[in-house]
Amino acid sequence: MTSGGCSGVFELRLKSFVNDYGKDSVGQCCSGEPPAPGSGLCSGPCRTRFRVCLKHYQAQIDTTSPCTFGDVMTPVLGENSVHLTGDSFDNLIRFPFDFTWPVSPQLLSSSLGRL
Repeated sequence: MTSGGCSGVFELRLKSFVNDYGKDSVGQCCSGEPPAPGSGLCSGPCRTRFRVCLKHYQAQIDTTSPCTFGDVMTPVLGENSVHLTGDSFDNLIRFPFDFTWPVSPQLLSSSLGRL
């Protein structure tokens, strides 16, 4: 593996997020109440925000390991479903970096499955 010095900004723009059932990231109702029998819908809304973690390539993503290149937490953007396509909100998430970025042919030809 070789490395190259650089600086720049990694940018991510969110478009929408749909959470029809009102469940959190571990599958529980945000309200703390059990889901409605039959439908599985939760009674209270979630307060939706995002944590974006930028890390080195992993074939199996470990959500408990540290974010190699940093992380960003958005403010609460809405309730269960959030649509960020209007001009009223600048939804660009930026990760400025100024460090040695690892370079390898495998990394350059791979795509990140999820953030």
